[in-house]
Amino acid sequence: MAPAPPHRLAEHEVRQYRAEDEVAVLELWANALPQWPVTAAGFRAKTARGVQHVMIAGGALAGYICVARAGTQAQLTAIAIDLAGRRAGLGSALLTHARAGLGGGIRTWSAGSGAGPYFWPGIPADAPEALPFLRAHGFRRVGEAADLLADISHFRAPEWVIRRADGVRFELAAESDAAEVIGLQERHFPQWREFYEHQLTIPGTVLVAREHGQIVGTCTVEGPAGHDFLWAELVPGAVGEFGCVGVDPTARRRGIGLAMVARACELLSARGASVCYCAYTYLDDWYGKLGFTRWRGYTMASADLT
Repeated sequence: MAPAPPHRLAEHEVRQYRAEDEVAVLELWANALPQWPVTAAGFRAKTARGVQHVMIAGGALAGYICVARAGTQAQLTAIAIDLAGRRAGLGSALLTHARAGLGGGIRTWSAGSGAGPYFWPGIPADAPEALPFLRAHGFRRVGEAADLLADISHFRAPEWVIRRADGVRFELAAESDAAEVIGLQERHFPQWREFYEHQLTIPGTVLVAREHGQIVGTCTVEGPAGHDFLWAELVPGAVGEFGCVGVDPTARRRGIGLAMVARACELLSARGASVCYCAYTYLDDWYGKLGFTRWRGYTMASADLT
C-alpha cells in the first residue's frame, strides 16, 4: 500500500482544543513524541492552565499546541505535529496562530518553561529537529539545563554537609509558617510564590531552613506515595522529588542550600522513595555532591516579541 500523502497546508484549520480531543491528541503525542510517554492525568496537569489549539488537516487531527502566559512572559509548553504533516508548513502555521493569540504586552517567549506548568525546562536533547524549527521562527539558544536523578534508597546526609550548616534546623513547615514562607518568596523568588501557596495547602510538602528562629531557606518535597510523577514510565522505582530550592541571599555560601536538599532526600528515603528526581537545574556539579547525575539535557531557547 502506498504511504498516505502528506497533509496539504491549504486544507488545514486551527481551532481551540476541546475535552473530546484528548484521546486523539494523546495518540498524536505517542506517535510524535514516543520517547516521552505521558499519561492523560499528567497531560492535563501540565496543560490545563494553558491556551490549547489543535490543527485539523485532511479531516484528521494533525497538530496540537499549548502556550501559557504570565505577565510579560509567555511559554511554548508543547507542540506536536503528525509525522505525515511534517515539512508541509503545518507546524509553522500552528506556531504562528498561537503566537498571534498571545495578545499584547508579551516581551519574551520561551520554549518549554517560563510562564506556568511545563513538561520540559527547554527543548529536549532527544528532539533534535525542534531547535532548527524554532530558530526559523526567531528563537535563539540561551543556555542549557538538565534533570537529575539519584539513588536514595538508603540515603544519609554526608556529615560534612550537616556540619557546614551547623546551627540551622531543617523541618517541615507548620501551618503557622505560611506567611513567613510566602514572604521569603515575595522578597527573593517571586516566580515561586503561587507554587508555594499551593504546596502549603498540602501537609508535609514544604521544608524550611530555620536559623535564629527565622526561615532563611525553603524547598518543596513530594512523594513517593500519592505523588503523580510525570515521567513514571521512564524512571523505574518509587520516585520522590524536591524543587524550588531557595536561600535568603544574606544566608548563602554557608552550605544551607545543600544541607536542605540533603534533608529532603532523607525525608523522601524515609517515606519509601528509592529514586529522587531533581528537575530543571544548571547546577549538575553542586547536586552531584549528593550523588545526583544527569538524566536528561535541554537547550534553553527564547524569542523576543517586542
